[in-house]
Amino acid sequence: MADTQTNIDSYTVGVYSVGEYNEEVYTQVNDADINDITDTEIDDDSSEVLATNITDLLPVSTRKFEDMEVLSDMAEHFSTTLDPILRMYSAAMSVAMSRLEIMQDEFKYRRMRNPIHHIDSRLKSTSSILGKLKKKDLDLSLTVACNNVFDIAGIRVVCPYIKDVYLIRDRLMAQDDLIILEMKDYIENPKKNGYRSLHVIVRVPVYFMGKKQLVPVELQLRTQAMDLWASLEHDIKYKKLSRNQNGCSHSDEDIDFTAQLKEVSEMIYAAEAKLEAINSYLED
Repeated sequence: MADTQTNIDSYTVGVYSVGEYNEEVYTQVNDADINDITDTEIDDDSSEVLATNITDLLPVSTRKFEDMEVLSDMAEHFSTTLDPILRMYSAAMSVAMSRLEIMQDEFKYRRMRNPIHHIDSRLKSTSSILGKLKKKDLDLSLTVACNNVFDIAGIRVVCPYIKDVYLIRDRLMAQDDLIILEMKDYIENPKKNGYRSLHVIVRVPVYFMGKKQLVPVELQLRTQAMDLWASLEHDIKYKKLSRNQNGCSHSDEDIDFTAQLKEVSEMIYAAEAKLEAINSYLED
């Protein structure tokens, strides 16, 4: 199916970094010291010494942006440039969410078991978008981002059983105004570490600022068990990264939990397959 590009004017995304600040050091003074300070006249030369010097507090790369008017203009321009783009993706996410909520309402009306346990959504941060562009070795512009990073708007659909995941997929594919851009089945073909989920990227029709845009939204469909595994795997990966950065143990860098994580994933998958078989027997 032919891909339809999102029409976005070209902007270049600037990278702004925030420096680390030194902790303030407080010293105790007595009344005599205060009186001495009060009675002392400050001459012009000494006032330069007492003046607040912020140069050392600013990262070297940002010292040229010390002027507050420049900073204000940069912040306003950054916000003005990104706001309409993010609002468009937010609108696309709302459209996709409403489709899923309509499904839920239909199952409720028909007194059928709801195949959706819960739904989460998020907009990708600017830093994450930049990171993905750099990883793909692409130009750091909004036009390139909107036509190459398809998970700026993301929705996670968590279902009770594996069969529910594919039911929701089929319901989405039946909607002829949604364009299926890409589908990756990590349930049938899990990742090396055992990650399982069904990823579907759809282009959603959005009427925004007088134009119809086909905006990509990534949907991750998984079971509650898969979602539990993914959350714990993320926590383990984050803790390992933090330990390495803090220099807690040199041996941590050599530890690979991939095999253990995959083993747990397979155990969970086998367990939920048995639970699904029991549920299917009761529903028939």
